[in-house]
This record gives sequence, structure tokens and C-alpha cells, in this order.
Amino acid sequence: MNSNHEQKLERRITRELKSLGDRPAPAGLAARILRAVEERQHLPWYRRAWTTWPMALQVASVIVLVAGFAGICWLGGGVSQSASATMEAQKHSSWFAQLGSLWNLLRVFGEAVVAVVSHLGKGTLIAIGLLLATAYAACVGLGTAYVRFAMNTTRRIDL
Repeated sequence: MNSNHEQKLERRITRELKSLGDRPAPAGLAARILRAVEERQHLPWYRRAWTTWPMALQVASVIVLVAGFAGICWLGGGVSQSASATMEAQKHSSWFAQLGSLWNLLRVFGEAVVAVVSHLGKGTLIAIGLLLATAYAACVGLGTAYVRFAMNTTRRIDL
């Protein structure tokens, strides 16, 4: 039943749209499009799509990417196949130092979140949670009502 109604509606919409005819483009549209195309052609090579770069730079970028990928694979293989992972870790200690800095940043951020939550108190957190749950329920309810209204097959649609 739903499919039949949807097919009728689709045929009716198609018929109505075809009866409208073509709309003329705004007067300045062609000039704006040509100007945009011309501006795009005058961009420096590094601001354009990769496929429009000079061939030598495309080849060089592929070589750099492949070399970088091979280096990552080699380093990963060296760590996993190493008899002593600590020696590999010492070779690449600067990487681990950066990871340590990132871990410290995340730890401090987490502590700040805990401090804010503990400062707000339980009542405020419960109120915020209830407010979020109410907003979520309202969105789900309104969305359901809109979908049911849109999918209602008993009413007549006049275009």
C-alpha cells in the first residue's frame, strides 16, 4: 500500500515538475562562473588539485609518500622483530618523549575536568543531566512526530 502511494506521488510530482518548464539563469551567472574558472586557472600549482600539478612534482610527491610509508613500515617491523625492544625504544626516544608530553597533556586535561566536575557539585550535574535527557527526548519526540506527519498516507497532497 505504501509503495503504491509513493509511486503515485512520484508520478504526480514528476508530471508537475515537467509542466513547469525551464527557468532562465540569472543575468550575471555566466559572467560569475567564467570569472571563477579563470581565477582557478591562475592559482599557484600547490593550491590546485593534485592531478593538475606539473608531472615532475606529481612524481616527486609520490616518491616522497612511498618513501615515508616504507620508512614507517621499516621502523614498525624493526620494533616488532627486534630481540630487544628497549634498544629500539632508545634509538627512537625522541618519539617516545613526544608521546610522553602528549600523555601529560591528556592527564592534566583529565584532572581539570575532574576538578570542574567536583566543584560544580552533584545537584548541578544532576540538573545538567536531566536537561540533556529532556532535550534528547524532545528531539526524538519531535522527530517522530515529523516523520509520522510526512509519511501519513491518509491525507491528500495537493500541489
